[in-house]
Amino acid sequence: MDEKLKGEYDRARTRRREKALQDELLDGRRRKMKDDLERREREGKDFMNNLKRKRAEDMNEAERREQEIQRLAEDGKRRRKEAQERMEKRRQEEEEASFMEVEKSPEPQAPKTGESSEIDRTVKVRFHREGDTAGWDKDKLATMFAKYGSIDSVVMAKDKKIRPSGEKHRKVIAIGFIIYKRIDHAHAAVVDGKSDYPALESVSWAGGEPDIKSPTNGDAPTAPTTPISTPKNKSFRTSFGPGGLGKGAGGTPLGTPKFSFSPKTPSLEEVTMMRLKQAEKKRLEEQIRKKEAAEDKTV
Repeated sequence: MDEKLKGEYDRARTRRREKALQDELLDGRRRKMKDDLERREREGKDFMNNLKRKRAEDMNEAERREQEIQRLAEDGKRRRKEAQERMEKRRQEEEEASFMEVEKSPEPQAPKTGESSEIDRTVKVRFHREGDTAGWDKDKLATMFAKYGSIDSVVMAKDKKIRPSGEKHRKVIAIGFIIYKRIDHAHAAVVDGKSDYPALESVSWAGGEPDIKSPTNGDAPTAPTTPISTPKNKSFRTSFGPGGLGKGAGGTPLGTPKFSFSPKTPSLEEVTMMRLKQAEKKRLEEQIRKKEAAEDKTV
């Protein structure tokens, strides 16, 4: 695919994604205010139309001509606006169709197993716009959170002003959405993001913690006795040797785990890395508890 065409498609896709996220963030109160405003506008137009009908009986010929000219001018303006909107809509549809045609496969394909949905790979961060964090934008967040894995895109929502309980003044809250390419990278960001960057108010899953399917055969990984480092440049398959999973006589795979994946379920590699991360976290917490208990006994 041509790099320029791919870049235009990526930008259009990002704009659509940003608009969709911003529309979802529109809370009920703002929707109600919008509906009330539209209702008042309709009532105002109805009132003016009734007033014009009442005055029509008392108009002379010159006033009627003036009103007709004004009506025709407004009608022409409305028609021009509708024509422009139709042309713009047609242009956008043709542009999107051209992008889709480039990517369209010869025949429809079934969803790939082990693929997670975009919302399951999205991390939500909140922080106050004050001090060092006042100028943070999506480029800054991308730089900060790239340490946890490959990022697809970063979307910044509109800042909100809220009044914390017990305080007189409002504070500006910024919200960002970091979309990773892999769900285990997003999991690492959720687990370590707040401790690595204390200036953040919170680091959480955008759509709730994703459902991790357990293997039908075999148990989940247990807490290791030594710290585990997450491989960054090697694939999951290399840990089993150059040939992948071990094979028995006749080339039969030994102990191949059976997973039940839906299109939104993380892959085997992602599930394993997330479970190892959780096990390591529990092991460290247990070490800290034992150390604190030993210190309390000595005091």
